[in-house]
This record gives sequence, C-alpha cells and structure tokens, in this order.
Amino acid sequence: MNEKQRLYKNQLQLAGLGIVIFVFGLIESNKPCIIIGLCIFLYGLLRLLFFKTLFKKIDSK
Repeated sequence: MNEKQRLYKNQLQLAGLGIVIFVFGLIESNKPCIIIGLCIFLYGLLRLLFFKTLFKKIDSK
C-alpha cells in the first residue's frame, strides 16, 4: 500500500470510529457521545476530502 492509500485508510477509519461512537450514543441515549461521535465523523471526512483535493492539485502540476 502506498502512502496515499494508507492516508485515505486512516481517515476512513477515523470517520468509522465516529460512526461507532455515534451509534453507541444512540443506543445508550447519551447525548455527549452522540455529539462527540458526529464531530469525530465530520473531522475524519473533512480531512479525507482535504487530502483528496490536495493530492489532486499536486498530481496536476
């Protein structure tokens, strides 16, 4: 696996962890867990999109 793929995989794992925490918060009716899960999910997704656009700009040069 090259560095790009490893970076994408790590960001998707982070987003997946956010989903797991979110679902756990829904099951336990724990509002802070729901909020933290959503924040982690969005953080992982935003980083993934940021790195995707960054690599597209680097590759186009």
